[in-house]
Amino acid sequence: MTPVSRWSSSSSSDMEFFHHRYRHVMPLSDDSSDLLEPPSSSGRDSNDTHSTAPTSHPSCRSAECVGRNHVRFEEQTQEFDYNDYFNKFREDVNVSVDCPSRSFLEAIAQIPVYDKDNKPRSFGSLWSGPTSIGERQLIIFVRHFYCGACQAYLKALTKTITPQSYFTMPIPTSITIIGCGGTNMIEAYKEYTGCPFPIYADPTRALYHALGMSWTTDFGNKRPDYMKDISIPRWIYGQMVQANEQVSKQGLKMAMRSGHWLQIGGEFLFENEEVIWCNRMKHFRDHVEIHRLKELLEIE
Repeated sequence: MTPVSRWSSSSSSDMEFFHHRYRHVMPLSDDSSDLLEPPSSSGRDSNDTHSTAPTSHPSCRSAECVGRNHVRFEEQTQEFDYNDYFNKFREDVNVSVDCPSRSFLEAIAQIPVYDKDNKPRSFGSLWSGPTSIGERQLIIFVRHFYCGACQAYLKALTKTITPQSYFTMPIPTSITIIGCGGTNMIEAYKEYTGCPFPIYADPTRALYHALGMSWTTDFGNKRPDYMKDISIPRWIYGQMVQANEQVSKQGLKMAMRSGHWLQIGGEFLFENEEVIWCNRMKHFRDHVEIHRLKELLEIE
C-alpha cells in the first residue's frame, strides 16, 4: 500500500529555508524533479493518494529567509535545534506487513538488477534456480548510496555476521544488497561500508515499487542501535562530504546518480523460492535491528 503523503504545517519560510540549504547538496537523479515526486503507482492500490509536493526549489529571496542565520552543519549552535527542525518534515507511511505471494514473485522475477559493471541479471536469479546461493537468501534493499543510516546498518551487519558466522549458519543463507542508485556508485558504496556481500543496483526502482516499499520524508523519532553513535547532523553532514568527494572523482552528473533521496527499502528473506519473512521500512532509519536478524538467521 502506498502512503498518504503529508507535509507538516510548517511555515512557507521554513520550507524556503529547507530548500535553500539543501538544493546544492542533495544528489538528484537525472531529472531533478524526481527528488520530490512520489514513485509511480505501478503495483499499488489505485485508491491510495499522494499529496502534491513542491516540484521546484524556491529561490529563498524573501526578507525573512535572507535574514536567517544559515548555520553550516559542522557549526553546532545552541540557537538551532536540528532534531526539532527535521521533525517538521514528517510523513506517515503505511506499508504492508504481508509477504509477497509465490505467484507475484514469479511475475516480477525477470526485473533486472545490475552489478558494478552495469551487467544485468534477473531478480529471480538471486533466489531461484541454479544461480541462487544457499538454502535461504536474505535480500536487503537500501536507500540512496549516500545514505549514512544504511551505511551504518551495513557496517553493523558486517561486524556482526563475520565470515565464521556466515559459513556456519544452521541454514546456509546468502546475503545480497540492492540499492536504488546508478551502478557507477556501487564501488564507492562498497568502500564506504566495507560490505563483503554482493551489491546490485535497481536504478528504476521497479523492484522497490513492486515489492511495496514506499517513500517518505520521515527521519524517525528513535535512533536505532545500529546508529547509536550517529546524530542527525552528523548523518547529514557525512552524506554531504561523500557527495562532494564523488563529485571530485566522477564529476557532477555521475556523482548525482546515488538514487532517489526519499525512497526507503526493507529486508526480504527467501526460502524455497518464496518470501518467508519481510520488513518494509517506514522511515529513513527503520531497517530491522541486527539482533532481530541474528534471531531470524539463528546466529549465536
